[in-house]
Amino acid sequence: MPAAMPSAGSEASTPPTGTLRSAVKALPLPSMRLLILVLIVLLAALQYRLWVGPGSRADLHGLHLEIVAQKAELERLRTRNQELQAEVEDLRSGEAALEERARDELGMIKGGEAFIQVIERSPLPAVPAPPDTEPATPAPRHKKSSPAAPKPAAPKKEPPVSEERQ
Repeated sequence: MPAAMPSAGSEASTPPTGTLRSAVKALPLPSMRLLILVLIVLLAALQYRLWVGPGSRADLHGLHLEIVAQKAELERLRTRNQELQAEVEDLRSGEAALEERARDELGMIKGGEAFIQVIERSPLPAVPAPPDTEPATPAPRHKKSSPAAPKPAAPKKEPPVSEERQ
C-alpha cells in the first residue's frame, strides 16, 4: 500500500520537531551565546593550526624549499659521480691517464728523462724610490778594537737550487 502523502495545507507549514532550527529556537538566550562562543573558539583553533602550528602552510613551504635544495645537491653529486666514473674507466683502459697522474701527483719520470725543479724565490717588496737629495749619513763611530780580533767573514751567496733525477 502506498504511503499517505500529507496534504498541502495541513502539516507542510510546520517544521518537524527534530530539526536543528527548532532546537536552536528552543535554546534559551545564554545557551545560544555559549554555543556561538564555542564555535568561534573551535574555528580559531583550526585556523591557528592551518597557518602557524605543526603542519602549517609555512612548514609546507619550508619543506618545499628543502626539497629543491636536496634535488640540486643530488644533481651536483650525480655529475661528480659521473666524472669520477669516467676517470676510473680512463685509468683502467689507457696508460696515458695513468702516466699523467704519476707525473703530476707523484713526480715520477720516464727512464732517460731529467727532472729539473726550479724553486722561485718570492719577490722582495717594492721599496719607494729615494728622494733626489742624498740623505745625511751618520758620522762613523770610533770603537776600541783590539788588534788581535779577526774581522767577520762575509756570507757566501749561493746560486738558486736545482735538482736532477735520473
